Amino acid sequence: MLPTPVLTTLAVTRLEIGHSLGLDRAIPIGAAVLTARLTGASVRFTIASHTLQPSDAADNLLVWLDQHLTSPDATICGYRLTEAVGLLSRLPGADWSPALRAVAGCGVQPVVDLTGRSDDGPLTFGQACRLSRILCAPADPDERFAAWCRSDTDRIDHHAQVDVIAAFRLVLRRVAALDPMERKISAAMSAHFATWLCASPNAAARAHVDDLETPAS
Repeated sequence: MLPTPVLTTLAVTRLEIGHSLGLDRAIPIGAAVLTARLTGASVRFTIASHTLQPSDAADNLLVWLDQHLTSPDATICGYRLTEAVGLLSRLPGADWSPALRAVAGCGVQPVVDLTGRSDDGPLTFGQACRLSRILCAPADPDERFAAWCRSDTDRIDHHAQVDVIAAFRLVLRRVAALDPMERKISAAMSAHFATWLCASPNAAARAHVDDLETPAS
């Protein structure tokens, strides 16, 4: 059975500040959270996201995460969360963030950290989504850097929500692969999730509706 009645999926937005110089140097500038709460025979979904403006204090992101990731009845899920913890730990105030402790597995919440591998090594989030035929946001580092510098955070925020929905779809597939009972739970939750996506006015949700309706090639 699922560890808790609440699944909270996290996706962290990274900015590749060293890309143009050929350096592997990234900073976290935002995050999105999708929460699925099982209540009896129904599932309630909520989505939220936050992207820092260039002029914002960096620790504002941790304050936002502290408000969304510290529910004791939640299981925290995501793709390569260990990598996300490494990024977030660079922020001011990281040592005192209950959200960061929770994502790192040091809190009371269970953590489901998905990873994928191929013969060539670990899969990036984009590679995992492509192999699973799941929509994710474009990950052009130059485009994201330019958008952030001109304070076009709405686009970055939308991409974060597209990615957190994709991460939740990966979580559902992982749950379905555990055992027959979990497969039934995943199937029921997937049906509720599809209904929520179709009814939501959220642009990221609508993008995933179109993805679900597109036949696999």
